[in-house]
Amino acid sequence: MYSIGSDTGGSVRNPASYCGVVGLKPTYGLVSRHGLIPLVNSMDVPGIFARTVSDCTTILNSISGPDVRDATTIKMQYQPIDLPLPEQIDISKFRVGVPKEYHCEQLSKDVLETWQKVAGLLENEGAIVKQVSLPHTAASIYVYSILNQCEVASNMAKYDGIEYGHRADYDCSTEELYAKSRAHGFNEIVKARILTGNFFLLRKNYKNFFEKALRVRRLIAEDFTKVFEGAPAERIDVLLTPTTLTEAPLYKEFITASNRDQCAVQDFCTQPCNMAGIPAISLPIRLGANGLPISLQIMSNKLNEKPLLTFARWLENRFEFDCLYNRELYEI
Repeated sequence: MYSIGSDTGGSVRNPASYCGVVGLKPTYGLVSRHGLIPLVNSMDVPGIFARTVSDCTTILNSISGPDVRDATTIKMQYQPIDLPLPEQIDISKFRVGVPKEYHCEQLSKDVLETWQKVAGLLENEGAIVKQVSLPHTAASIYVYSILNQCEVASNMAKYDGIEYGHRADYDCSTEELYAKSRAHGFNEIVKARILTGNFFLLRKNYKNFFEKALRVRRLIAEDFTKVFEGAPAERIDVLLTPTTLTEAPLYKEFITASNRDQCAVQDFCTQPCNMAGIPAISLPIRLGANGLPISLQIMSNKLNEKPLLTFARWLENRFEFDCLYNRELYEI
């Protein structure tokens, strides 16, 4: 019925988009991170994969709430979400924002067409659809890369072969055991992030990289606050964006780019909301020209899971996506 994954910058929503299933990233702190191997403590959120929005809601109700074993969980009692039936949802009450900064160069024609037509459909059905601006989006992927690597360097320090992680068959000295265990246990991507993160955290680099990245992260979070909590006439309820810039790439295309370059492209739309701690859901809409799923992302303000999931359920009912069906059903 469902699966749990860790969403740090889109690692639930991106594969959900590629595979044509629903992927939900809740508000930061709503679900306990106890038992989750930490990558980036300030962004990691346990997320949910499921076939439907209703299933996602059921699981969210089961796993949310404060946890004494995780100091980052929100302390107030969780109120279970009871979604209305699709026919009971009045879509005309929603104010939908379409951020102009998410229309970037790498966005594929199929994804752009899907985004535009869904926005047009919402407007035709009575929803208020307006263009909004999140001006620091362009800097977001760079900030994410710096903070990600700094926190990875810190979090991976515990994997020394003594208490955590792989232990090398080497007992000449403690220092050699640490070195051999980490050399064997980490792959090249993790090693590169640890080295880069430690470089950013050096005393001579700390202010120029880590502190500046934190300041820009605050500006990114404030962009979302302005559109969700601004003047009554300007504020919106949900943001509608692509989840990924393209459909799932072919393996031969995927291996031509480095991990860093892949993240820069495919996390472009997903990682800003992790830095702001807001909830987001990836919803499959149709199949593209090459027969692969295309999804859109919906974001809302912190702890606004109910309107987010309600809006997503209406869209889900409207498109009735199921990748097992004939692709002709998804020609918009």
